[in-house]
Amino acid sequence: MPTDTTVTGEPSGLRAPRLVGSFRLDLSSDRWTWSEAVYRLHGFEPHEVVPTTGLVIAHTHPADRDDVRAALVTAPTAGELSSVHRILTARRRELTVAVVGSTEADPARDEVAGYFLDLTPDVAKRAAERASADIRAAATTRGIIEQAKGVLAVVYDVGIDGAFDLMRTASNDHNVAVRDLARAVVDVAHRRDIDRRAALDRVLRRG
Repeated sequence: MPTDTTVTGEPSGLRAPRLVGSFRLDLSSDRWTWSEAVYRLHGFEPHEVVPTTGLVIAHTHPADRDDVRAALVTAPTAGELSSVHRILTARRRELTVAVVGSTEADPARDEVAGYFLDLTPDVAKRAAERASADIRAAATTRGIIEQAKGVLAVVYDVGIDGAFDLMRTASNDHNVAVRDLARAVVDVAHRRDIDRRAALDRVLRRG
C-alpha cells in the first residue's frame, strides 16, 4: 500500500498542509484497509476500529450520504471511485474530504485502491474569501442607499426615513431591488443637465 504523505502548500499554492492517507476497498466484502492517516482523519487511533463501508457511511455527513453511496455503487463498472464530501469524525469535527481511487487491473482482485485527501483548509479559506467579498459588497450597497436617501430627502423635502420609504414603496410596487433604485437615484444626482425632480419621479415611477 502507498505510504501516507503530507502535502505542503508549495505545489498548489495552498498555505495549510493537506493530509493524504491511502486505502484499499474490497468490493466483494465491503471491507476497507486504511493507512494510519485515514484512521486519524476520522478521529480514531490506528486500528481502533474495523473500517467497513457501513462505518464510512456512518461518518459521512447525512446530506452527503446518498452521493457517497452512489459513488461506491458505480465504482466497479466505472473503474474508479471519486467523491468530495463532508465527514463527521469520532471527535465531532466536520471535515471536507476527497476520496479518489481506481480498481485494480487484476480482475481476480476485486479492489479499489486510492487516497483520502483533507480539503478542509481549502474550503475554509474559500469560505472566508467569499464572506469578505460579501461584507465588502454589503458595505458598498449600504453606502449607495445612504447616498440615495440623502438625495431624495433634499429633492422631495422629506426626512431620511421618508426618503427610504419612497424607495421601499417603489421597490415593492415595481419589483425592483432597493439597491438598484438607489444606484439610479445617485446617477440622477450626478447629472446637471436635467430636471432632477422629474428624473427622480421617473426612477421611482411616481405619478
